[in-house]
Amino acid sequence: MIKVQKKVSRYLAAIGKRGGLASRRELTKSQARQMVAIREAKRVAVKAGKPWPPGDRKLRKLLKLS
Repeated sequence: MIKVQKKVSRYLAAIGKRGGLASRRELTKSQARQMVAIREAKRVAVKAGKPWPPGDRKLRKLLKLS
């Protein structure tokens, strides 16, 4: 039974590896910077007790949320 489990484990690992490689996304530097800016803005807003996402249209446009 252990041999069968090892084979199944190897098979599932191979499938998972293929799926992980296929689903990777590549971000440009500007996209990565934008993601970090949004994450930091969210962290500050939540810490200050403000709602997220912001209801202010100007702020949403600045962060490119909509």
